[in-house]
Amino acid sequence: MLTLKRHWKLFFILFCFVTIEAAVRSTSLIMEYANRGDPLEPWKPFIWEYTSTYMGFILIPFIVMFDERYPISSKSWPLRLLIHIPCSMVFSFVHITGMVGLRKLIFTAVDDLYSMTGLNYTIIYEYRKDVMAYMSILMVIYAYREIMRLRNGEAQFEAAKADHSEDKRILVSKRGQFNFISPSAVDWVEAAGNYVELHVGDQNYMLRATMKEIENKLGTKEFARIHRSTIVKINQVDSIIPAMNGDKTIILKDGEELRLSRRYSENLKLAS
Repeated sequence: MLTLKRHWKLFFILFCFVTIEAAVRSTSLIMEYANRGDPLEPWKPFIWEYTSTYMGFILIPFIVMFDERYPISSKSWPLRLLIHIPCSMVFSFVHITGMVGLRKLIFTAVDDLYSMTGLNYTIIYEYRKDVMAYMSILMVIYAYREIMRLRNGEAQFEAAKADHSEDKRILVSKRGQFNFISPSAVDWVEAAGNYVELHVGDQNYMLRATMKEIENKLGTKEFARIHRSTIVKINQVDSIIPAMNGDKTIILKDGEELRLSRRYSENLKLAS
């Protein structure tokens, strides 16, 4: 999954955090039951916690992709916020189903029995936790994007008298230094919530804009929209590899892999 590959630092941070958190919760359960005089087999709390934790972790890339398409920080943020409610329900349903399935599989493998009692109560109890987990994931995603914005630097289009992309330069700032670059210097662009990330050689810059806005600014002579979250400079494309689902993978000259969606494949043909 290209989303996982491009944002591996974010997922690695989240993986470390949830792994440590699950270990703390597991040991807390062991001590809690021991204090009650009803000690648990030590392995069981770890199975309970890690099946829940890692099942939720598997779903994080889908939350990232969903939020990139419908970011909360936009002009229509109240509606975008409401859209996340049914998304959190789907997240909870998949999380609970996968978690219970994994537990049953593991318990069966060691000749033990895992059962859920009070299904309605369990669903309400788990959904309450899942909503908090979903919100925490979103907060981490937005905090990570803000950190990357400060680290990578910011960009904005210079105001021009006429609304032509070739008449506009991009003002970029990083570590207190300001420079102008030409739009043609951009290699490719990807959505990042309420920002877009400009990839310019080995440098990245965050620009507050929608993909539609940046597509209009860059124009279609040198650039092509290849996915709802990706724009690429045509002459940076090195090769195109077909995929099983009908989409394709674009390999750039620097080795970067981008997804070419069937919906936007005609854009690349027209541009070339």
